[in-house]
Amino acid sequence: MRACRCTWLALSLAMAASAGSLSGFDRAYAETGPSTPAASTPAATGQALSVNPAAGAEANLKPTIAAGCADRADVLGVSRIVEIDTTTGPAFGDQYLKTEPKFLEPGEIVLTFDDGPMRRYTLPILDALDEQCTKATFFSVGRMAIADPATLQEVARRGHTIGTHTWSHKKLSGLSAAAMKREFELGLSAVAAATGAPIAPFFRFPYLGYSKSSMDYIKSRGVGMFGIHVDSKDFRTRSPGVVLRNVLAQLDHEKKGIILFHDIQPSTAGALSSLLTELKTRGYKVVHLVAKASPVTLPEYDAIAEKALKAKSVAAANVPLADRAATWPVSGAAPDDVASAPAAGDKASAKSGAPAHRSSRPFDWANPSNDPWQLKSFGHE
Repeated sequence: MRACRCTWLALSLAMAASAGSLSGFDRAYAETGPSTPAASTPAATGQALSVNPAAGAEANLKPTIAAGCADRADVLGVSRIVEIDTTTGPAFGDQYLKTEPKFLEPGEIVLTFDDGPMRRYTLPILDALDEQCTKATFFSVGRMAIADPATLQEVARRGHTIGTHTWSHKKLSGLSAAAMKREFELGLSAVAAATGAPIAPFFRFPYLGYSKSSMDYIKSRGVGMFGIHVDSKDFRTRSPGVVLRNVLAQLDHEKKGIILFHDIQPSTAGALSSLLTELKTRGYKVVHLVAKASPVTLPEYDAIAEKALKAKSVAAANVPLADRAATWPVSGAAPDDVASAPAAGDKASAKSGAPAHRSSRPFDWANPSNDPWQLKSFGHE
């Protein structure tokens, strides 16, 4: 394993552990350094592979396994770690067949989750992944990350890879160049700020919709783009059984691939434990994606993200966690206007300085326009 990768992973894990200790989650998880599990436990073995589309691939056999997962042949585990060099802006998935660098062997899968974090579903998903000692990549939406940084920090603390999915899940192919840049860059800065630890320069287009100009811009930023090979279609159903059948049926046909889930969907939260068990039974092997280096954010968008994160903290201090929704902001104020918005009560009270009137329904600081978005899916990706 190359020194640069060891250093980056060590820094990531150390910072993620630190962030997790401040998040309010009381369960401790740790990631070990490089070690060699018993030869009889292939499910727990990680094989690192560097994928560089410009120069081909080179492999070495240094495994990385989670604490408590060594010597366990009964779990799905992680079969290989794939390090992605995003310098040239590679694109993976069926959407990019003509240029996709091939790195998966038959029977290998990559678990990915979009649109979160959403605590009530993300945490059960993390627990299901822990049960099987396996790892995934989470493509977080910026406003969701700002809404609940503690949950995103928990994703990092448990050793998963965090990428980005724009600021507010707009379809980039339909935006002007300036709006597209803002949506991408603010999402990147917001997720990085909320995580408080190194994230990956991995990106997924909302709705898998892209234009040549948006792809060219993201390539110029040294960010890798990830499509999919298998779609759980979890946004179309509340049934865990339907999600399980969708994934298995497509894998029977594809034999391998990047699988798309959403960690804002109850169907996936309910299906994942059984699905992972079935994937193990059927002999599939999980490949964990990591980045060669972390992304470079732009200062002007970092400032907006930090302002939004501070505004969220002020609002959160005045509203009990149980009363808060898991979105930020759905409509209304843009993130650079958020810091001046009242955390609770009506605008008249805020202007007059009078005590805020408390309605029978708790004020939702993350959704001041009472948009029901948090109860709906984003639609087909």
